[in-house]
Amino acid sequence: MLRLFALVCCLMSLAAMAAFAAFIQNWLPKSIDTGAAPFDGGLATNLILLAAFGIVHSLMARPSFKRALYGKQPALNRPTYILVSALQLWMLVAWWTPMPQVLWHANEVWAIALCYVLFALANLLVAWAVFSIDALHFFGLRQEEPPFALNGPYRFVRHPIQTGLILALWATPHMSVGHALMAAVLSAYSIAATLALEERDLERALGDIYRNYRSAVPALLPIRRRRKPHA
Repeated sequence: MLRLFALVCCLMSLAAMAAFAAFIQNWLPKSIDTGAAPFDGGLATNLILLAAFGIVHSLMARPSFKRALYGKQPALNRPTYILVSALQLWMLVAWWTPMPQVLWHANEVWAIALCYVLFALANLLVAWAVFSIDALHFFGLRQEEPPFALNGPYRFVRHPIQTGLILALWATPHMSVGHALMAAVLSAYSIAATLALEERDLERALGDIYRNYRSAVPALLPIRRRRKPHA
């Protein structure tokens, strides 16, 4: 039953991520700038949806929450997290109120193509990062935590998934007020939650291994800090 539950959660997650990618590019009838929402609350509704996504996402990722919720059933942790994240993405897609006022719109073919190339590269970066760790564990199909290792894009940035997600949010030839709102809030959330919460948990779990990694590899952009010369 656990394997079946994990498989269902995985499939729902993949479907939700695909729908969300199409949603932010206006490739669906109900997209970020088109279609009617069941709760036409405008800015307030959209901010509530984004806040709920961030709060629940971060809360469920904390080790103390996992211990309290799952107790003697830790195998339920990852599939449940994947399922809840998928449901939250579906809620964003279904309940988002379009705010279609245009901030910028690319008309030149090369500019439109560049935006879609960046969007594709962002999604490929996320996929590369997931498969560099352990895709089966990421989607809840394998329970064992993968060992810490510098594979794939993790050799260049500590959080390539967040880098790819932020780039995907902004890589669009048509930027509306609503799209900019979602991109700004989710980008800020990704940076804050990753650097303030996830890194703290990783340091507690891995100790000096992660501290050394953090001092050697940048967080989100592959730009190495210049070391101060010794006196």
